Amino acid sequence: MSPSDPVNDEVQMAKGNPFKKAVLNSFEAQYDASHEDLALQSRGAFLKAFPLRRLGDLTVDTYVIGLQSPTFCSYVEAKTRYWAAIQGSPAFKFGIYFGRTKSVSSKQYHWTHKFGTSAAEAFAAVKAALLDLVREGARRTPDYAAIDRNPLSQMFKAKILSLYFPERFLALCSAEHLEVIGGELGFPDDLNRSAIQSGLLDVKADNAVISAWSNPKFMRFLVDTYIPKKHKPPETARALRRKVHRKVNFEDIQNQRGIIGKRAEEFALKWEKNRLIGADLEHLIENIKDRRERPGYGYDFLSHSAVRQARFIEVKAVSKQGGQYRFFLSENEYTVSRSPEYRGAYYFYLVLFDGERQPVELRPRLAARLYTSAEIAPATYTVLVDLDESSDEDS
Repeated sequence: MSPSDPVNDEVQMAKGNPFKKAVLNSFEAQYDASHEDLALQSRGAFLKAFPLRRLGDLTVDTYVIGLQSPTFCSYVEAKTRYWAAIQGSPAFKFGIYFGRTKSVSSKQYHWTHKFGTSAAEAFAAVKAALLDLVREGARRTPDYAAIDRNPLSQMFKAKILSLYFPERFLALCSAEHLEVIGGELGFPDDLNRSAIQSGLLDVKADNAVISAWSNPKFMRFLVDTYIPKKHKPPETARALRRKVHRKVNFEDIQNQRGIIGKRAEEFALKWEKNRLIGADLEHLIENIKDRRERPGYGYDFLSHSAVRQARFIEVKAVSKQGGQYRFFLSENEYTVSRSPEYRGAYYFYLVLFDGERQPVELRPRLAARLYTSAEIAPATYTVLVDLDESSDEDS
């Protein structure tokens, strides 16, 4: 909310600093910054696929989940899961979807009956509600009561607002989580959920430490601090496999590595452009520098984490070995990544492949943080030998 928003007076948010320094320090120490990169990239991909100005062009087949091609709902639910998780609840949360039910074995349209008596009628009502929602969200002073009355489901509409208007709505979508965190921070019990979603950003702006955080980082802090974690069963230890010695065609391996490496680099470059879009830094895309043909730099791309904040990117295709992922690092890359000039801004973009050797996912990792938990071992040796002089054995 802006300072002139009249809801500020109604909210009466907690005065002073509601976050203890020890809590902030503890979170900072364990926070994995790759989380926000993944969140921003997924938002950028969503905005590129479904820009706000083109929402009016949505058809039922470009909207519903359940079809093969990526649709609006598949982006909002699964493809932007790093931005905010709303998976798990039934597909009826979208108003209309395409698929099967327990009583209907063939795929067809299903819809929430409050939206209509036919697929066409239901989609028209859902689309109208969606357009009403984003019109309200775009206003400088939104009508939070009107947003809460919007017939779209709570988690769905909260995530849509956060994707299109992150400066006004935090990506905290669960009604329960909003109410718990709002209560912890002193918000009135009867406050609209969307007003809490917006008011949390005022809390962020009022804190000298947190104000510099990205929205995904702040959202993660709130959830980790105030929402009880579900118990996770311990991982089962894996038995070590007996090493098998196989005949290796090294020339074929090198050729395949070259092909896969190029695919990884192109995938990473597209991924990075989407991250900049998601971070509202689209104007910096044209400033990305390609260093792939100049290995002396020790990285593949020069990009930006923020305005006037460089990001050095080394792309690596990773393969799974046992329970871990492996990639190869040159001596120059290792030296550059650990140097004082680059250490805090050198990232590995680790690209995962499917069974067809096509890139499917990227995991960004700050090199300095990765090194603290990685096992690094020499993979090759450099052998220097003088062959011009005869040895005693040759004479």
